[in-house]
Amino acid sequence: MAKSQVRQSSGRYRFNSQGVLRVGDILRNAREAKGWSLQELQGYCGLPASTANGIENGFVTKIQADTLETLRVALEPQNPDTGKTYTLGELFELMLVREEVPNGVKGKR
Repeated sequence: MAKSQVRQSSGRYRFNSQGVLRVGDILRNAREAKGWSLQELQGYCGLPASTANGIENGFVTKIQADTLETLRVALEPQNPDTGKTYTLGELFELMLVREEVPNGVKGKR
């Protein structure tokens, strides 16, 4: 197939409910490892306890990058594969799935 005939596709990302729950578990485990309550976390980083609780329990299904980064920096969740703190990108990779969309298809499905 000639280069001009290669069918291109673009993708979009969506939050995956299982991935959101997994990240919530990672963050809860990190908070509990520090011995912090949700109120202590709020006192440390200023994020409302209700927001952190919602994320930990999967009630918040679209997590903003700045919110996730605030929690990541405060809690320092450890990636068991690397032994290092999860990066923001790694946490988003756990939550997002890519949907392939053929070129020319626009809008929501």
